[in-house]
Amino acid sequence: MRFTSKRFLVYSLLITLIFSSLIGCAKEANTTDTSTPLSMEDRLEDFEYLYKIISENYPFLKVNERVNGINWLEQKEKYIKLVENSNNDTIFMNNISAIVKDLNNGHTHVVDKESFKWYYTVYTNPKYKKSNKPWSKVFKDKTVLKWYGFNEDEFENIKSQGFFGSNAPAFHSDIIIPDEVAYLKISQMNGERVEEDGKEIRKFYEEVKDYNKLIIDIRGNSGGDDLYWMKNVIEPLTKEKISVGNYIFTRGNYGKPFYKARGMKQSPISKLDKNILENFPQEIKMDFDYYHISNRTIQPKNPIDFDGKIYLLVDKGVYSSSESFAAFCKDSGLATLVGTTTGGDGIGIDPLFFSLPNSGIVIRFSSLLALNGDGTINEEVQTPPDIEIDSAVGYSYENDEAIQYVINN
Repeated sequence: MRFTSKRFLVYSLLITLIFSSLIGCAKEANTTDTSTPLSMEDRLEDFEYLYKIISENYPFLKVNERVNGINWLEQKEKYIKLVENSNNDTIFMNNISAIVKDLNNGHTHVVDKESFKWYYTVYTNPKYKKSNKPWSKVFKDKTVLKWYGFNEDEFENIKSQGFFGSNAPAFHSDIIIPDEVAYLKISQMNGERVEEDGKEIRKFYEEVKDYNKLIIDIRGNSGGDDLYWMKNVIEPLTKEKISVGNYIFTRGNYGKPFYKARGMKQSPISKLDKNILENFPQEIKMDFDYYHISNRTIQPKNPIDFDGKIYLLVDKGVYSSSESFAAFCKDSGLATLVGTTTGGDGIGIDPLFFSLPNSGIVIRFSSLLALNGDGTINEEVQTPPDIEIDSAVGYSYENDEAIQYVINN
């Protein structure tokens, strides 16, 4: 996924276009066709493995407790009873899904049977063999393939089905007030459209470079590929180098091969300046093991010499890679954010995956706790706007409060 500090895989967005489980709660698990049903001992062992991975590696346990009132670790006995009440493999998978849902993170869920083939195709793509190796290892596990009833020979067939979704432009441009206010709507950070859309967006920039205001609307944009906004939005607009740094913290050791594959170098928390550490949330010092400073720098590329003011319209639907864009704009001061607080969890690399040893059920989870520029936890406070106003999308520019604010102020 994405790197300098966070680089989403080109295909991350494309999955989002196919199924909603990437951007919100996991879907109910589909029926599994395992030849031999799991024993209760197998199911309980799987739960214990899940509990261990989450307790040692998941970064948002305290955030979940503060925001949602759920102390997930203390629910263990409740979850064990749920597993014990699983009368068959399908119910077991659904109950594991419910347990994971209690973590309340849009990137954290059980991978259902329908979604599995898309994830498999993304993370085993030979084009990204080196950077995706730890992810691919999870999906190629024989127990996993058996649980999901997946034949690896299906790989080419799946690719030929056009799973990448619509190839239509991921943006819409318009003139709201001639010679004064321009409008650019980005609906997805579509990694497959970076080059094509970039050419057209640059043409639009050239057309409006003398305008006073440029509105960039990412409301409802649930993410995709960071390259889309880096190359198509910022590189043409900025006249000078922009750098933003974020602290990223991790727990446990499960994620080490994943981070290494993406070039994310970690250092022990003990090496972090104590004066800096004291300014961070207390759980970082108490519960986390490693840190990484993600430095993202964007250089101008043939800038179009825009001197007007840039406004970024945001709402709760801004998530993942789009959240990364909003956070970058906020911390760098590139744009004034207008609307309501975003959805969060957008600074870092792809979520990780692990499989349960007996069943082969695959679980996706966020593994990084990233801080905003002001030291707050991005997943907890997300990115607050500079101007808070109703972010509902109007049926016309005249009935859109956020757009009207920009026009009239």
